Amino acid sequence: MSEKKLLSLREKWVGYRKPNLALIPSDWQALRLRQVASFKAGGALGLTMSDYQATGTPAFTAEGQNGFVTATEFDTKAVIVSSIGALCGKSFYAEGPFTTLANIQVVFGDEEKVSNYFLWNLLNDRAFWAPYQTAQPFIRPSDIQKSWIPLPKKRDEQTRIAETLKAADDHIRAIEEQLRKAERVKKALDQAFFGDASIRVRFPYEYGMERTIPNGWPSKKLGALADVTSGITLNQDREAGDNGVRYLTVINVHRGRFDLTEVRHLELRGNEAETKMIAVDDVMVIEGHANSAEIGRAALATEKEAGMSFQNHLFRVRVFDKDEMRPRFLVRALNSARIRRHWVATANTSSGLNTINRTALRRLIIPVPDPKVQDEIIVKLEAAEEVTRALDSQLTAARRVKQSLLQNLLTGKIRLKA
Repeated sequence: MSEKKLLSLREKWVGYRKPNLALIPSDWQALRLRQVASFKAGGALGLTMSDYQATGTPAFTAEGQNGFVTATEFDTKAVIVSSIGALCGKSFYAEGPFTTLANIQVVFGDEEKVSNYFLWNLLNDRAFWAPYQTAQPFIRPSDIQKSWIPLPKKRDEQTRIAETLKAADDHIRAIEEQLRKAERVKKALDQAFFGDASIRVRFPYEYGMERTIPNGWPSKKLGALADVTSGITLNQDREAGDNGVRYLTVINVHRGRFDLTEVRHLELRGNEAETKMIAVDDVMVIEGHANSAEIGRAALATEKEAGMSFQNHLFRVRVFDKDEMRPRFLVRALNSARIRRHWVATANTSSGLNTINRTALRRLIIPVPDPKVQDEIIVKLEAAEEVTRALDSQLTAARRVKQSLLQNLLTGKIRLKA
């Protein structure tokens, strides 16, 4: 395999080390950034986020464009480089009027020599830079200016590359906007079926101080509707290689779905094979997670999970009577925004994880509408979820395409004729 294929772009172009010219097309050139651009430090107007207004000129910080101000500092195309802090090396594209705050460096590509959009795609990779690793990582302005970049000699080829990358970005933004709309629809349905903004959500086991259930539906405690069982405490000597029973861990349940890519095997003991197994339509609920937003998250077990065991940071909720409570409806009720706010607000952090306890889960008041109503709600919510899942998959694919374009177009592996 050739050296060109062995090395990635970021290995070739880190910091201001001179690249090997053999790794780029013969009709490309390696230039220092200062040969095609000028530079200015951000924050010259002395503005801070306390100066932000509801509308006005876009303002850039080290976190990107995150507000508006009344003053306009620049009116051109540029690349904003976050030069200090947690996002050190992250870059942003600016076009038209904009203003800068502190902790950034502004790179103004000379449009006669380099497309700023091309330049932004090249620089917008934190691995491109070699920041100084202190308590606050930073990039020296002189290092930015001395950085080497690969550049097609023909300005038209740069334009074609920039246009292709912009088309990919526009496609990603269009999918993101569709996804935001779909999420709003799903949120509206959740509010219509399970929400009641007039009731303060404080105690999940009481479903609000007034014990009022949305839509006037009847209700029961979860413990009266289902068996709630804790999982198995995992010890290293339980690991069984490729033998034993597969088990779910808390990391396998995310946002109402299972990810079984890293399921391991466990040696069961005593009566665990009878009491600690998963069946189809069991509802798995996260007891503990480092991220408080994930505790209480519920997912419905399918045939893929049937016959597996589960760890002690998960609860198994097994409905007694599916004619009274549909497991698929229960999952939506448990994942409703109202219940989610409860668990986040009442998380116990004493164990090092954010956790909920089995007693509180069993005392949770669950709405129990007529089964036909449950079925109708399931159809509507699952349709909305399917749209968001499809858009999410499209977004993932579009981002992969963009990444592939970056790796190939910015190294000359794929050429676009001018």
